Amino acid sequence: MRKTLVLAAVCAVLLVGIQSATAAPADVICTDVFSGAARDVTVPTDNDCDLSGATVTRNVIVGPGSGLFAVGLTVGRDIIVHDDSDFEVGATTIGHDLIAEEAAGLHLEATTIGHDLRASQPQTVQTGHNAPDTPGGPVRVGHDFAIEGSPNLPFVFDGLCNLTVARDLSVTNRSVNLGIGIGNGCAANGQQPDAIGRDLIVTGNSALSGVFGPSSINVNDNHVGRDLVFSNNTAVQGGELEVSGNVVGRDATCAANSPAVTVNAPNVAGRANTCG
Repeated sequence: MRKTLVLAAVCAVLLVGIQSATAAPADVICTDVFSGAARDVTVPTDNDCDLSGATVTRNVIVGPGSGLFAVGLTVGRDIIVHDDSDFEVGATTIGHDLIAEEAAGLHLEATTIGHDLRASQPQTVQTGHNAPDTPGGPVRVGHDFAIEGSPNLPFVFDGLCNLTVARDLSVTNRSVNLGIGIGNGCAANGQQPDAIGRDLIVTGNSALSGVFGPSSINVNDNHVGRDLVFSNNTAVQGGELEVSGNVVGRDATCAANSPAVTVNAPNVAGRANTCG
């Protein structure tokens, strides 16, 4: 009798183990819609995928020339958006990094990224409100937020509102023809300006002319925990470099910009202030 009970218990444990292994989510290739559970999700080259409501335990890979849309997506690790792809999410949680390659377009609202957002030569990065018919909402990044470089495209621009970055936010070596706005005009669109826990660095960027004429770089109304650095930026004639209304915990440094920085509302700094 005792042997029978022991054997039954062992069989029960083995059965649970088999069921658990069977229930483990599989990898998914998405070319249309997927809302279930998966280990890794891949969107192949030149395809579109709606991942609304999906739970991905590891990574999402968006292939070149593809698109990913989601509301209510949960990803355990990373999302990688390859070149020339579109990415639009809301009410989404990314466990570790969001990484974007050349000519990618990122649109984020009500989204949390556990570690970093890194965009190399993206076409556009926008936070806070994806479209007039979406609710919008804060975007939070657990470590650093970095945009670097530009693709050779006619529409290159960034608009960052309702963004909280725990450490550093940097926009560097970027040439835009529709401008860069960091905190600019957020309140007018029902959004909050940005809060950066450590440093806000905007350096080596160029505002060029585009289809709507000269573009500008505007850094307005942000809260910066340590230093704001706005340096070596340029704008074509008719464009503007504006740094206004920021509250900075330590130093606000504006240097080597052409034309000179425009200040429409004073910047407040805890120590040195060369931005005005």
